[in-house]
Amino acid sequence: MTRALAILNYNGLNLLKLFLKENIKNTPDTRTYVIDNNSNDGSIEFVKTKFPNVKIIRLQKNLGYAGGYNAAVKHIDEDLIFFLNNDAVFLDHKSFLEVIKVFEKNNEVSVAQPSIIDYNDKKKYEYAGASGGFIDFFGYPFCRGRVVNNLENCNKYNTTREVFWASGCCFVVRKKIFTKLNGFDDEFFAHMEEIDFCWRLRNEYVNNKIISIGKAKVYHIGAGTLNYNSSNKYYLNFRNSLLMLIKNVPSKFLFIILFFRVIFDSFIVMVSFLKLKPNLSYSILRAYAYFILNFSSIIKKRTKNEKIDNYYYCFSLLINYYLMQRKSFSSF
Repeated sequence: MTRALAILNYNGLNLLKLFLKENIKNTPDTRTYVIDNNSNDGSIEFVKTKFPNVKIIRLQKNLGYAGGYNAAVKHIDEDLIFFLNNDAVFLDHKSFLEVIKVFEKNNEVSVAQPSIIDYNDKKKYEYAGASGGFIDFFGYPFCRGRVVNNLENCNKYNTTREVFWASGCCFVVRKKIFTKLNGFDDEFFAHMEEIDFCWRLRNEYVNNKIISIGKAKVYHIGAGTLNYNSSNKYYLNFRNSLLMLIKNVPSKFLFIILFFRVIFDSFIVMVSFLKLKPNLSYSILRAYAYFILNFSSIIKKRTKNEKIDNYYYCFSLLINYYLMQRKSFSSF
């Protein structure tokens, strides 16, 4: 089984200087690609000079995470592709080989992720994926090892198990599956496209597995391209969450979920105003404006195939976390 390491980059020269050499060293017998979203900081010149064996896929404009990888996969021939953020790194080759071994042993595994560890605090999981992702009934995502903003000790969940979604920080996928599902949804641009992809995978191929490999580890700085408190990040997360729900939720749940999402998100808007976080409130309102103005085109994305009912891990993340004070994944 051939494999590719595909690193998406946008003005990440400093991150490439920090991590590219280490990633090449710790991913043996693997073709490395740098996909560049039209950077203007000298990233491509650096890669060409320092790493002439790395294949560069240069895009003419910034297509984001979703569009960038969709465009790149057309130029990648390997069977198994590691989509790796430019602010993430394999610090040993054992973790990489552990992931390979899982795919070689089980043909039903279509998507996987290693544990995502905080590069700056190696005792904790990192926000963007931790040890595998899940969603609640209303589509709010959380992770094994990260519930809302509470990050757990990274030695807590070392087992390999099925999850609902794998983190885009290090998203490992069989190319044939990625191609069959037409890749990520370009409209997402960035954030939650991996959750949407995994949900579509479950709706289309119920026997295919999405797993988290607890013993394999990737270290992630986090917010290397877009700050976690960025208004645009908030906007994309809330907007894409609504797009994802429309596309994938079973019809019998759709109305009630959207009704309560409006209530929950309105509550978040009000609390954000009271806590003097107007950028969050504005971002949510902006997301709903997009959703309303584009509803007719969004609803057309619903496929006719039957949607799975058992997509959610718990009924409400917000009730569990804020009312019942359940702060860890194991307490759910």
